[in-house]
Amino acid sequence: MNVKNINLTPAELQAILDHKHTMSVAHGVAVSLEEAIEHFIEHYELDWMREKQRRDLAEQRQEIEKHKYLRSEKEGHDIGKARAAEEWCDKYAPIWRAEHESLERNGFLKMSVVIQNEQGLHFEPASTLANLAQQYNCEVYMHRTGMEYSNFILQDKKYLNVKSVLCLLTVKAEKGELLEFIATGTQAKAALENIAVYIGQGTKPQEIEAIPGVEEAAMS
Repeated sequence: MNVKNINLTPAELQAILDHKHTMSVAHGVAVSLEEAIEHFIEHYELDWMREKQRRDLAEQRQEIEKHKYLRSEKEGHDIGKARAAEEWCDKYAPIWRAEHESLERNGFLKMSVVIQNEQGLHFEPASTLANLAQQYNCEVYMHRTGMEYSNFILQDKKYLNVKSVLCLLTVKAEKGELLEFIATGTQAKAALENIAVYIGQGTKPQEIEAIPGVEEAAMS
């Protein structure tokens, strides 16, 4: 199984990261993301998908009931379950699905930043970026348009582990290029803020701690 060719959703990725943590604790050693993806898909994905579908259907029924109540109040009579379901599915189901499958809904923060470092993202800057990310209790991944190497595919985009120097060395991005980062975990916000300072302002590594984090509005 080539796990790098599997197109994950944010919900799947978050479930896999939880599974990776569980496997690492059970084995007493850090398990790679690729190992966790393969093990999750082979042994847990079917049950996980069934449970997710059950929860999603229950939440959708609640939304339809709310829609039925509001529309009935407006029209002055009970519009019925069938009509309420049809209206909700036509008008609101796509919005509901997009929101539930979004990065934010599944515990990820997202940030885009343009490289300002004159050296781009080659050996020294890549090493500094990896060391910076390793200081935070979170997972951090990066996407760059056209990059060949990746650890996984998420929503049709390739991502790699920012905490790995070897992964970052495959990017070879230049000054002026746009990089996308996602992060999840207790220190995800702080990690992205300081990555933005380093990548987006061309800041020297030794100056990072003295610079306040970027505004929260910089992250979507």
